[in-house]
Amino acid sequence: MRNKIVFGALAVVAGLVAGPAAPASADPIDDCRGLQLVCIFEHPNHGGQATWTEVNDGTYNTSYRTRTTASNIVNSTNRYVILRAYSGGGQCQVGPYSEVNFPGYLDNNLGQIAIGNWSNVPGC
Repeated sequence: MRNKIVFGALAVVAGLVAGPAAPASADPIDDCRGLQLVCIFEHPNHGGQATWTEVNDGTYNTSYRTRTTASNIVNSTNRYVILRAYSGGGQCQVGPYSEVNFPGYLDNNLGQIAIGNWSNVPGC
């Protein structure tokens, strides 16, 4: 009887320590697509880490890290995204469910991101 109690207690502890857990995605692009976010990545072709993510409509100024490393956008939403340069001017639009490497004037020069309806801004 004592052996059954000890074995049962060990099984419970083992279940708590090594119990099933939902592993995080190994690739940030999978999280971006799966959660239907707008994600800005450090490198072209959604390489590196996501430096900015959002899902809600609005206009957002970028942080220094995003501004100086942003090279790619993945828009996994049904909204449009307008990207504006931090310096030198220029802006472009990314349609719903699109992935785009930034044009030269936005590459590592992203100043503002707007999520919302379509506008007359040219495509990226």
